[in-house]
Amino acid sequence: MRTIHLLVSAAFSLPAFMGTPAHADNSATTPSFEIQGTERALFSAPTADRVNEQVPIARNAISRCDRTAFNGAIAEITEQASVRRAIAGDQTLGENAFFESRDADDASMLDRLRGDLFREWHAACDKPQPTSAAIFGAGASFFAGILNLPRQAFLGFENPGTLAQTIGITNGEEEARTTGGSLDGSVFFPGHGIFGSQGFWTAFGYLRTTANASGTAQTIDPNGDGLLIPGPLGGASGFALVSAGGLNVVQNATYEVDAEWDSFYAKGGLPFDCGDVKVTPFVGVAYSEQESMSRFTGSIPGFGRNFAYNTAVYVDTLSGFVGVDLVKDLGRVAVHGGGLVSIDSNDGSGTDRLSFTGFPDRQASLNNDETTYGGRAWAGLTFGNEKSPFKLSIDATYIYQENLPVIERDGTNPSRLTYDDGDAVVGSIRATFRF
Repeated sequence: MRTIHLLVSAAFSLPAFMGTPAHADNSATTPSFEIQGTERALFSAPTADRVNEQVPIARNAISRCDRTAFNGAIAEITEQASVRRAIAGDQTLGENAFFESRDADDASMLDRLRGDLFREWHAACDKPQPTSAAIFGAGASFFAGILNLPRQAFLGFENPGTLAQTIGITNGEEEARTTGGSLDGSVFFPGHGIFGSQGFWTAFGYLRTTANASGTAQTIDPNGDGLLIPGPLGGASGFALVSAGGLNVVQNATYEVDAEWDSFYAKGGLPFDCGDVKVTPFVGVAYSEQESMSRFTGSIPGFGRNFAYNTAVYVDTLSGFVGVDLVKDLGRVAVHGGGLVSIDSNDGSGTDRLSFTGFPDRQASLNNDETTYGGRAWAGLTFGNEKSPFKLSIDATYIYQENLPVIERDGTNPSRLTYDDGDAVVGSIRATFRF
């Protein structure tokens, strides 16, 4: 019986001499064998050596998105986890229920390592394949702000002794309130871009803007000088009122202007993925119709007269522009900004009319074709990402333009239409739909 017992014991010991992996060090409290290039470590040195051979293979496969090589490395790591788990099971059978196997800890650590590597693979290689189907969008916006108008000058004084004249002694209100809205559509053609872009994007839209300003100067006192009211035809089409003891003081002078712009535009751009930021340079054309109606009135009680300038200006503008739009996606919110510059070909016309109590109206025709420049810059936040079916944006925009109409009256020559610069700061809210 004793001999049989020895043979059985030897039989149970035989696998140890046939290459079964060694147990992890169950006396250790922390793993000491690092897996290079990771934050993981194992209790078993032989297992750590084998896994350290596979991690670089897996990482190299990820860099090339080589699925076959990656799966091979993962299979080897999975095999090592299975071996450690089997050994842990054998140990648990031979020990009490409260035994903690370090081989089981190693198996769990290898499972976590596999999860790390799969996440790296998904981030690098499981990107959605680009589609060639066109993506359509539509949007609407509302904006409001302040428009700084160029100086509009009226009236003049004449020194009774030297006859020296000062023209343009009072100004119209230069700060206007502006509001407006837009409707637009867009089409994005993925995969059809050039120069390495993500595709081709085009947009078209309609924009309507209004602005109005008004102001009152209660009294305009020449202080002994003559009062000049330049006529639109120059020379004798105007009026000159001597002081006569202060009878030529202007009372209740008011100025108001109402302007409207209707604009149509089309533009196209190439979006580029520049890491964290999408950059979209674009070019476009726009056509705008501007209508400006202004009125400057006053009364001269000392002479029992009233006067009024009524001016209408129409400007058609054809513009070409180039710009860039930048977007940084932060998840549910994106930060965006950009700018553009434009060259504007303006065709302006209109009339300038002076009414004066007791005399027929005087009126001059206005014309001026001129090329000017403009630009704008914007920044804001968009709630939603590029795949969201609905997005809401808020923006602040600075606008500069050089084609705001100004009427020059010098008292000698007919009224003349010129253009001057102005700028605006507006805030906007915009809704966009993607389908």
